Amino acid sequence: MNFKNFKIDFKNKKRLIPQVLTLAFIIFVIAYFSYNAQINMGNRGISFGYGFLSQEASFDITFSMIDYDGSYSYARAFLVGLLNTLLVSVIGIILCTILGVTIGIGRLSQNYLIAKAAEWYVEIFRNVPLLLQIFFWYYGALRLLPMPENAISFNDISFLTIKGWYSQNFYGQIFLYFSHQ
Repeated sequence: MNFKNFKIDFKNKKRLIPQVLTLAFIIFVIAYFSYNAQINMGNRGISFGYGFLSQEASFDITFSMIDYDGSYSYARAFLVGLLNTLLVSVIGIILCTILGVTIGIGRLSQNYLIAKAAEWYVEIFRNVPLLLQIFFWYYGALRLLPMPENAISFNDISFLTIKGWYSQNFYGQIFLYFSHQ
């Protein structure tokens, strides 16, 4: 965009007025809710700001890539959550890329069975809304898994329950398992 020739066309106010009114309304709504939150928090004796980040969190996070327990601050808990999100995102991107490339190559296959299976996979997952898929996997598939007392054990390295797939010191356990064989 060339900013030298940038000018507002005040002659054509029919286009400009709705945009200015919309922007003013959005600013007003944000200012109103911010002011309202400050007043209500002040009435209850709650400070408005980021000072709480240095307070003790008093809760544990099951999985963390860095050292964390309930005695650490909220800022450390936020960092643990951020790192966990990045880890899940990177793993998801890698696995979905592998799956997508495999299905894409499968659709181009000369083998009728592989091409049709890949086509069905794409058509089913593209045409079913994501929220419906999430409900299916959560309520339909994951609810069939056992409770933690009856966990499915994978060679005592990891356990699959209704709460998730747990592995304690996964790489160390694999190393110990194969070194004792």
